[in-house]
Amino acid sequence: MVQEWRLLNLSETPWMTSQSIYHALALIQEELEIPNTLIITWPNQPFVCIGLHQVIENSVEIEYLKESNLPYIRRACGGGSVYLDQNQVFYQIICRKEDYPQQLEDFYQLFLEPVVQTYRDFNIEAKYSPINDIIAEGRKISGNGAVTYGESRVLVGNFIFDFPASEMSRILKVPEEKFRDKIAKSLEERMGSFRFFLDKIPSKDEVISRFIENFQKSLNINMNSGELTTEEAQKVREIERSYQEKSWIYYVEKEGDELFQQKIKSGTYFSYNEKKFPGGLMQLFIHFEDDCIEEIVITGDFTISPPFVLTQLQEELSKQPVSKNKLNNRIEELFTNLRIDLPGIETEDITDLILDTYEKIRK
Repeated sequence: MVQEWRLLNLSETPWMTSQSIYHALALIQEELEIPNTLIITWPNQPFVCIGLHQVIENSVEIEYLKESNLPYIRRACGGGSVYLDQNQVFYQIICRKEDYPQQLEDFYQLFLEPVVQTYRDFNIEAKYSPINDIIAEGRKISGNGAVTYGESRVLVGNFIFDFPASEMSRILKVPEEKFRDKIAKSLEERMGSFRFFLDKIPSKDEVISRFIENFQKSLNINMNSGELTTEEAQKVREIERSYQEKSWIYYVEKEGDELFQQKIKSGTYFSYNEKKFPGGLMQLFIHFEDDCIEEIVITGDFTISPPFVLTQLQEELSKQPVSKNKLNNRIEELFTNLRIDLPGIETEDITDLILDTYEKIRK
């Protein structure tokens, strides 16, 4: 059966709107019976976009952003910090969760197929790379994120026409300046774009047209062009106001704290640890007290659903003993009860990272 979808081909939009619109539509899809929607857009100026679960001060160079008059925003889904500009085209999918695969990894694979095919149509040998990337010849050519709000699920991603490796390296937080050139070199070696692979870059209209065709064919969908309703536009403005409030900007607890790792007294430890998993980077800030977790903050560039479940997960893990069996059983219980989906990171991975953090500070 062919499903009817709405297409919002918005072209260039204000930079903040390029992020607020999918958040707004997901929040009110069920309330207003909004049809499943594909948004196509790109920002009117460069900006920095920070993942929902990242600590801003530990992710990007705030002083550089201020000096460069480069605005930044915390987006409504996970992943890492990125530099976004007019040399990218965003696709944003808002659909009813019940209509498509429930597991995020399956959801990614399904909806990224038309993106892969579009790159291939322009003679770039793209392929899906779990959990949420598209690569060609070992280079990442599209970054994607997903999030669930109520009964709506969102996937956002981009076609990269040209990648600014040097500028991207400037915005990322580094422990020492000497690493900056290494990061730039790594970005140049690992990121791809239409410019990198092709002698002639296709126009945005060419890529968008081909993508819409592939989207309909791959997913058995019929697209109907539409516009934002008055209610939707009002919700977008509401979201944009909330994005400028400190409660959103500093959503992650302990915002701005320095990375710490120190023993205060016998039995009292403050520690930081991180590890890269297939599902993304996970960072832990933990206060241990007498072989128990007194307080824990979980951040990183992973994808998790529901989007704001980390706060509850952190609260539930406080006072938990630092014991592998007890800790892992509790985390598994919480994942089941809270219906947490964290693709590419297992519950035992979290347990092991907590235990590793504890052992490092004790040593």
